[in-house]
Amino acid sequence: MPQVFSPGWLYLFIIIMVISLIRIFFKVRTIQREAPMDRPVIQLDPVPRSEPDLDGEADEDLLLAGPDALIRQDDFKGALGSLEQLLDDLSPTEDREKRGKVLFRIGACHSRLATGEERLQHILRAGEALRESARLFTPARFLNHYLRVLGELATVYGDLAGEKSPTENLTQSIRTCETAAASAGKGGLAGPEAMFLARSGNAYRQLASHGEAQVNLRRAADAFEKAATILETVEGEYAAEDAAIERMKVLKVMGDTYADLAAYFQKAESLAHAASAYEGALESLEIVEEGQHLKERGVILTNAGKVLLELYDIEKGPAHLRQALRYTRDALDATKGEENLIRKGLAMAVMGDALTRYSDVKDRQENLGRAVKLYEAALGILKDGVQPEERERVKGALAEAVGKLNAEPDS
Repeated sequence: MPQVFSPGWLYLFIIIMVISLIRIFFKVRTIQREAPMDRPVIQLDPVPRSEPDLDGEADEDLLLAGPDALIRQDDFKGALGSLEQLLDDLSPTEDREKRGKVLFRIGACHSRLATGEERLQHILRAGEALRESARLFTPARFLNHYLRVLGELATVYGDLAGEKSPTENLTQSIRTCETAAASAGKGGLAGPEAMFLARSGNAYRQLASHGEAQVNLRRAADAFEKAATILETVEGEYAAEDAAIERMKVLKVMGDTYADLAAYFQKAESLAHAASAYEGALESLEIVEEGQHLKERGVILTNAGKVLLELYDIEKGPAHLRQALRYTRDALDATKGEENLIRKGLAMAVMGDALTRYSDVKDRQENLGRAVKLYEAALGILKDGVQPEERERVKGALAEAVGKLNAEPDS
């Protein structure tokens, strides 16, 4: 029988096979090292409709021009078809970055189509695409892309938490936000780092309603503290006014968190932290042009007044009562206009609370009379179905104030 291969050819064939296997082995290791399958992922705001690209992508990415045009026209189904066709034509190993960009857009399109009966299916598909995209963009090589993908995925997790397994999905959101914040911090991006920390704080606040309220509220407060500290030092990433507004928003929610925490942990200390956070938020607003952000200013002033009254009830410090009166008076000035009517009613109720307490210190009948008028005005605004819990509380406070006023002899 004739010899098919000579020993030389056989050895050459074996050597070639060994070299090929070695190359395949190292290629697989490279992919796994760049894209671990268990990397945590996060949620953030969807990509802007007017700019569906990934943080200043290069102009040469012409293959995305068609789908991007459809996205700008809100034709997400059409964009999906085009993107899925592109994905089929891209190599999983040679076109990692391009596949990541395509998958990012596929996820964003699914998240925008998540309405009606197919909402859950679109959310799940968005999550699958975005998780795969996150694996393709390693922080060291594609930090901006990586953070954008994580941000979009964070939004998907938030949506999914509203559909099923809220504790599991909120926990995943938190882990991913913290991972993204760490990556942004290592990359020197203070603004995004603070934003992701604030998002983790918001997720902790949501998680508190599903269990371990004290633990999760304390973690939320810690996340907001870190975000606010970072925003104090941000230079260059935001204009001064923009940085102040971002810090105001973080400090406002931090104050709300400490106010909620007071029901579970060291009440006086938590309330003091809340008051300090609200004060910091108001200081941040001082840089903003007068007349701007009145809505936020009014809410912060009202909440600060409420917290100070609770502190006054504990410590009986006159300074707390005087500051609460100033804050509620300023809140009424900030809630002018029909669009702020409900907030005005809430501020009136808190000012009524402050005057009721002040009546125990000075001008009893006068201050009780003013409190009664404020409570009545607040109830005229907070009609049935509007802020029902606060409305019931105000009705009780009004009855109590009227009772005290009627018990006083006429002067």
